[in-house]
Amino acid sequence: MKTSRIILWAVIALSLIIITGVSWHSVEEIHYLKTFYPPSFTVEEAFYATLVEFIKVHIISLPLVVIIVLSLYLLRAYRQ
Repeated sequence: MKTSRIILWAVIALSLIIITGVSWHSVEEIHYLKTFYPPSFTVEEAFYATLVEFIKVHIISLPLVVIIVLSLYLLRAYRQ
């Protein structure tokens, strides 16, 4: 039972690391787009570029958040 708790904590940590990495990459991508595009880059185009990154982060993060919640539930079940 102790091994399964360690594995669940490792899964939680790995999921958080992946979410952090994806979020960091998206911030860097937005910064790159900001410096790459010409001054004629409109606010609306910047909004859509940011929206694409926002959606990408959420598509990748949603399954990981489900895994984290499930792992926390199992950790609680093992405690009892």
